[in-house]
Amino acid sequence: MKSDVKPVICPSNISTAVLFTGPTRLRGFMAQSTGSSGIAIINGLTNSTTVSNVSTTQVYFAVSVGAGATEALNIPEDGVLYAARNGTGIVDGIGVVSNTSGLNVTLFIDK
Repeated sequence: MKSDVKPVICPSNISTAVLFTGPTRLRGFMAQSTGSSGIAIINGLTNSTTVSNVSTTQVYFAVSVGAGATEALNIPEDGVLYAARNGTGIVDGIGVVSNTSGLNVTLFIDK
């Protein structure tokens, strides 16, 4: 087995959530609309309790889902590293921000 992948979930009634603190890799995601179309942003953390909304973190990932639809992505090889990066303003961790359209977002990460 190459890694220990676990799901972390941001439910549709939460617009911003820190889902894991510490270095991790995003291996994939699934986002599901609960009605209308929506967008959520997967990003690194600015500190242990705040998800960054800045698009220059090198790990900013916008997810767009159509009304009543589901989007899923498996990221090949080593995935995307969510750890402190010089000059990007992020610390170790991953979360969801701007989930204002009520998407259920599941991230598959290495823990």
